[in-house]
Amino acid sequence: MIRRSVLAGSLLLWLAAAVSPARTVPRVCGTERGARLAAPAEHEAQWRQSRRLKPALRAAAKPWARDYGQIAVLDAQGGVVMEPNSFNLTGRSVTFLPVVPGASRYRLVTGPQGYDGQAADQGQAIQGLGDDDYRSIGLPFDFPFFGRPHRSMLVHSDGSVTFGQPDADSSSRSLGRLFAGPPRIAPLFADLDPSRGGSVIVNLDANRVTVTWRDVPEYRDYGTGPRQTVQLVLEPGGRIAFHYFSGAPSAAVVGIAPGYLQGQAEVADFDAPPAGEFSSALAERFGSERSLDIVRIAQRFYETHEDAYDYLVIFNSLGIEASQGAVAYEVTVRSNTTGIGDLPLDRGFVYGSPWRLQAVMNMGPLSQYPRDPYARVGSRGAITGDSTMTLLGHEAGHLFLALASVRDPERPGDLPMLGAQLAHWSFNFHSDASLLEGNRIADNGDGTFLTTATVEGFSALDQYLMGLRGPGEVAPSFYVAGSNVSRSALPRVNVTLRGSRRNVTVEELAAAEGRRTPDDTMAQRLFRFAFVLVVPPGAEPSAEELEQLEAYRSEFEPFYHRAAGGRAWAGASLQRMLKSTLWPAAGGVAGEPIPVRFSIARALDHDLRIRLYASSFIEPMPPVVIPAGATEAGAQLRASAAGVADVYFFADDPSFEVLHQKLEVKASRGDVALVDYWRDEGLLVLRATDPNRIPYPGLPVRIEGMDQPALTDSGGFVWLAWDGAEPVAAWIDGAPSTRIEVRP
Repeated sequence: MIRRSVLAGSLLLWLAAAVSPARTVPRVCGTERGARLAAPAEHEAQWRQSRRLKPALRAAAKPWARDYGQIAVLDAQGGVVMEPNSFNLTGRSVTFLPVVPGASRYRLVTGPQGYDGQAADQGQAIQGLGDDDYRSIGLPFDFPFFGRPHRSMLVHSDGSVTFGQPDADSSSRSLGRLFAGPPRIAPLFADLDPSRGGSVIVNLDANRVTVTWRDVPEYRDYGTGPRQTVQLVLEPGGRIAFHYFSGAPSAAVVGIAPGYLQGQAEVADFDAPPAGEFSSALAERFGSERSLDIVRIAQRFYETHEDAYDYLVIFNSLGIEASQGAVAYEVTVRSNTTGIGDLPLDRGFVYGSPWRLQAVMNMGPLSQYPRDPYARVGSRGAITGDSTMTLLGHEAGHLFLALASVRDPERPGDLPMLGAQLAHWSFNFHSDASLLEGNRIADNGDGTFLTTATVEGFSALDQYLMGLRGPGEVAPSFYVAGSNVSRSALPRVNVTLRGSRRNVTVEELAAAEGRRTPDDTMAQRLFRFAFVLVVPPGAEPSAEELEQLEAYRSEFEPFYHRAAGGRAWAGASLQRMLKSTLWPAAGGVAGEPIPVRFSIARALDHDLRIRLYASSFIEPMPPVVIPAGATEAGAQLRASAAGVADVYFFADDPSFEVLHQKLEVKASRGDVALVDYWRDEGLLVLRATDPNRIPYPGLPVRIEGMDQPALTDSGGFVWLAWDGAEPVAAWIDGAPSTRIEVRP
């Protein structure tokens, strides 16, 4: 993801910032692990706020959308722009009250601030605390936070406290970072800089701990920013209070989070605190900048387009940055991939996509990109060599990259291969000039190293994590431990590193993160992208804007294929949905029927014929017809031998997409696994699958005590009513080796 910062003066100063361990680096990618939770939560908060508008104001918005060739255009109405949310807590307090002992659940109350000036006067100022810095402080009591007791805290210069692990990165203080980082209490998670003035004071008492950020200014590239005074109070029972004495930051996040994407995060409005209890992250984002609601943009896109895309790629002509100081960012919507350092996710329904959408890329203002797709992009490109094409590839790669890392044997909690936001390769990692940052690094053999290339394509390791290569096709790599350069720095050539070489292998990575599933035999290879332009209300896109974006769209298809080493494809045209129950991968048994159903979004007034093109051992199939007035039809495939097949389905109407799926054909039923997949009250779900976790539809499953076998459905599932009192024995019919016993 590419996010970014504010352009900081001359190019010379910018270059210096690129290798400096402090300060938000201009023109970074804004992708964060926590964005998957933050984007839907911010959308929900925006929606709640809009509901409080007068009905006449809501009715005044008359959004429109239409396609211009292969570009989808919609206007900035209908809630797609989130307006500034000015800081309004000065003179107030925000308190999180534990509901039960151990503080695993809270209630939120607000009221007049109770700033304790005496505690600040009598406390101990933390000496030498710099910008983007922290100190570990012991606590006089066990402090419970989301059900876990803590005897120490990490006090950060940026108006927050974490537990267990510091997070002093220079990147944006955002909701996503709050949700995805370590457990955090954030009275004023903002870019504060105590090296420019003020003090951070800790007062430890047997009955409470007080941390005061007194007259600490916001960071500024030049001069001193506005000063802020805020106080945090912790009590032994888990009570947390924020008191806002003076100041109004330009941007901040306020709230608490259990960390590491735990639970269902919520974005609050402290003017209308949520009623009831909560047991996961709760926060409000304040800022003076307008931003795009990518969830609402996706919803509006799907009001006029079918669910036929893996990615939405959003540009705007409103001049709205992707996020503060960010060129662009990606948010993952769906992921069922393991072994890449990510967690399973399916929030597609929130975005208006019940089936397909996997990621949204917010590329920011169209005006920040040069018309030449391969010209360097602004100040970031001056450092990294990034062009519009490499940045598009960068954001697209975030669906799988860069989240995986080996563990440091001396610090098991560290992820040494990762850099900015723990979602990019470290500057010190030999990523072989990956689009996802890092560098190509030469080992000089004398304890020094030299960066020699940047942002050339998806490396062999990238392709393994994308499911495009097997582990045997990835050579060992290394990172420079104890480097003299920040791991979060932007990639740059001709930088000398000093440190020790630490070799890493893909086998070590798999041991840390798990098996890459599905592997390269079954992973998706064809991805569909929809390019979307958001324009001002009532305005038409200009011919120049359409020409510029069309140049990017048409060039991205061949670029993506080259960047992926010829192993994956991008389709970037606007087409209608053709859905197959075998997509993106499924399994079957040689010589046996493999059921498949096709569906379309809307019935046609004429028959739609669907044809097959497949590997040679897939037997020919007559065209499947979805009749006029219908939306689906079924068929059966057969394979004459075992193997991995490429299967393409295409309609006789070219406005529909071409579907590519992988088909794993086993030699016998005994090669398929039957597993205890899921249980609920009164329900047992079994699944026919394999190590790639793909479904095997249409297989008969015997249940001991039942006369007739049950056929697995399109997901490979068998659904059984089960009271949980007695064990259940089941096996794939004709394959006794697949027998399993499910016990209560």
